[in-house]
Amino acid sequence: MTNPMRGVFAVPTTPFDEDGEQHLDRLAARVDEVLGTGVEGILCLGATGEALALSDAEREAQIRAIVDAAGGRANIVVGCMAYTPAQMSEHIANAQAWGADAAMITPPFYGGLEPDSATAALHQVMTNSPLPVMVYNNQHSTGTDLLPEHLATLADTGALWSVKETSGAATRIRELRRELGTEVEVFVGADGIALEGFSQGASGWVAASAWLLPQQCQTLWAHARDGRWAEAIELWNGLSDALAQIEDNPAFISLIKQSLSRRGIDQGPVRPPLPTADAESLEGLLATITALEEGL
Repeated sequence: MTNPMRGVFAVPTTPFDEDGEQHLDRLAARVDEVLGTGVEGILCLGATGEALALSDAEREAQIRAIVDAAGGRANIVVGCMAYTPAQMSEHIANAQAWGADAAMITPPFYGGLEPDSATAALHQVMTNSPLPVMVYNNQHSTGTDLLPEHLATLADTGALWSVKETSGAATRIRELRRELGTEVEVFVGADGIALEGFSQGASGWVAASAWLLPQQCQTLWAHARDGRWAEAIELWNGLSDALAQIEDNPAFISLIKQSLSRRGIDQGPVRPPLPTADAESLEGLLATITALEEGL
């Protein structure tokens, strides 16, 4: 299939108020701010958004709020991960009904499936999907590394819009491009290899860091997209320090939320049992961001 959805897709955190409930006004306001930097898409209800801690009603409310806040200015992708194909299909149908443009799915989290079993389950979901689908290769959480030849078996469903690649393998983006051709988009999903992925022909970047630093992430992508590699490398040399501090921290969701809150964009806490980032990590990241902004 051919689909024009490319570029930087920011991954929202879910803001909570003092009572632990979703604060959708804060979420909508941040969507507006992020899209104002030129970011092309929003990918909600992934791990960064604490999707597994949300009820079905909260999922619906969040999707509707993001779609409304975007107002047609960006593509909205919804994480539809679940343990069974039937649950995934239900999530996708709901996402379509609530205004999403595409869905993201993975093999079952912690399922430990062999690739052939995993792709068979995904094939079933995608054959019946009313939305274009991004397949998220997340070996860390699913226990399954979907190689390019495995992902190619999903192309005949007609729904394979893209792959979000986070294995960290140095040449994987290039290998996916060679196997899948130009009809399937390939997104970098690991912030630490964003520039390397762009140099191998990635279609864009699914970035939790773009929720915190949207302008810098968007500018990095634009430089690479337009072949301005000297400018991209210069920006990357400063930005990569901040991205590493986020990506390498087990409490990265809390770290993003606390950083936003300290910068006047209140996000509240993470929901238990997710860990809370320590003060030293937070101060270190904020100092790095300040230095980055002053350098730019």
